[in-house]
Amino acid sequence: MHTSRPAVSPYWLLLAWLALALLQAAFSPLDADETYYWMYAQRLDWGYFDHPPAVALLVSLGKDWLPGALGLRFGHVLASTATIVALWYLLDRPRGATLWLAAALVFAQPMLNVYSFIATPDGPLLLFTVLYLLAYRRFLTAPTLANGALWGITMAGALYSKYHGVMLIFFSVLPHLLWLLRKPGAWLAALGGAALFIPHLYWQYLNDFPSFRYHLSGRNDPYELAFTLQYLLNQLVIFSPLLLWYYVQTFWKDRSQDRFDTANRWLVLGFLLFFLYTTLKGSTEAQWTALLSIPLVYLTFRAARDRFSAWQPRLQRLAWITVGVLLLARIFLVMPRDWLPFAKPFDHQPWVERLAGIADGRPVIVQNSYRLASLYEFYAQQPAWTFTDVFYRRNQYDLWTADSTFHQGPVLVLGQKSWSKADTEAFRTQDRDMRIAAVEEFQVVKGLRLAPTEPLPTTLRPGARYPLTIEASFQMPPSAGMIDLRKGLPLELFVTFHYADTMIFWKLTPPATSLLPRSATTVLLSGALELPQDLPAGAVEIEWGLGYEGMSPLRGQSEKTAHTVVGQPLR
Repeated sequence: MHTSRPAVSPYWLLLAWLALALLQAAFSPLDADETYYWMYAQRLDWGYFDHPPAVALLVSLGKDWLPGALGLRFGHVLASTATIVALWYLLDRPRGATLWLAAALVFAQPMLNVYSFIATPDGPLLLFTVLYLLAYRRFLTAPTLANGALWGITMAGALYSKYHGVMLIFFSVLPHLLWLLRKPGAWLAALGGAALFIPHLYWQYLNDFPSFRYHLSGRNDPYELAFTLQYLLNQLVIFSPLLLWYYVQTFWKDRSQDRFDTANRWLVLGFLLFFLYTTLKGSTEAQWTALLSIPLVYLTFRAARDRFSAWQPRLQRLAWITVGVLLLARIFLVMPRDWLPFAKPFDHQPWVERLAGIADGRPVIVQNSYRLASLYEFYAQQPAWTFTDVFYRRNQYDLWTADSTFHQGPVLVLGQKSWSKADTEAFRTQDRDMRIAAVEEFQVVKGLRLAPTEPLPTTLRPGARYPLTIEASFQMPPSAGMIDLRKGLPLELFVTFHYADTMIFWKLTPPATSLLPRSATTVLLSGALELPQDLPAGAVEIEWGLGYEGMSPLRGQSEKTAHTVVGQPLR
């Protein structure tokens, strides 16, 4: 005899989701990226180096009145709850048996579980993906100017959440592009959404387009088969592998000609193929396709409800099994560290407390880790910063100038384990061996610009000597004070040769002066550059920079100039 599930109100399911998310937010340890976005929220702006500003705005909603991790994540919990509400509307407000089917599919999505409490740009992106699809469906049904204006607002919201919003828009409109071009409401949506996004574009312009430069050219690595295999494996995991067969069947058997269904299929396939292509240029991260959870749930639910009702019993069973597995994983994250026989994932607070005891009130300056600097400032509630050398990528800390307050003051430097300075001590974070040293009169050199007075020849030969004069000037507030290259952690002058697949740098002769006033141009080197006999041939970019004692040269202190190393070394 068949028995149906008891009727349940969608509001009870929503309340359960919200309660679980609040508990998870309060008691799960923070990922380092979350504290980085918490640093964003201390300085609200129209943009940031890595992302648009929605993540910072959500973090700011709770950070000042709720404690610890809950305060940091509260805005994202609200966003995830709103996402579930919007999904219910996207699925046509199911009730009864279809509500259980919808709940099973939604709650079985790993990415919706993760971003129900984790504070990253993917949280607002998931919310605006659902809102965008709701507005788009409304416009496809009734292409009026009012519906176009509403659709444009959701476009801007997706773009302010994460740059992936561009692909959300592109792939969903592509199958109906010719039809949309004939609709004034679609033009209003596009132009209105673009107009709302202008403040962020203006921020990019003022800061020399750092996000676009990084995302378009900062991720190019030599191809490895592992990049593609990792991407494919990630896609199997993040959309619930037990449901994969039904996703495939939905695409294979469901021949719906509905415009909105078609748009969702193009969105899923376009997104997956685009990021498969990007594996040719480097590794991908699992969450980059997280927003596809929304169209996959929509398409699978519609197929099981309307055309393939025989799927429902087994589909629900597999979905609830997945929900159980995800719930166990979420319980594991909130368990006290003393209950576990191994190190708790993301448990950074213990090492921060140890380091804070060593720092004894000194600011902590981290070499090459915006993540560790942000973690330290959040958990220790003490100042921290980071600087970037040629082995690390630029980040938001490179745009901020608040580190001028640390200039010529006492700090504790947390360096990478490769730091070769003699009087450093070993220190271990949760999973990384590093070195520490107390430094008096630390010299902050952000804003330093180095440039040769005469450019080097375009063609260079190993073993040759080239006349060289390097001048230093500053783009920093005068209040930061003069630089003394010999005080604190001394600074040395380097040249770096960037090849396509390797990097070579070496120290130049000691600077002609140790004092660099910020108000004048100073000659740092006047002499010659002698190239090594074994310098590899090929296209190269040359960069000049200072480097702290025992460390690699700092990044971004000069323009990179293009050259070619040719011929045999001089004998």
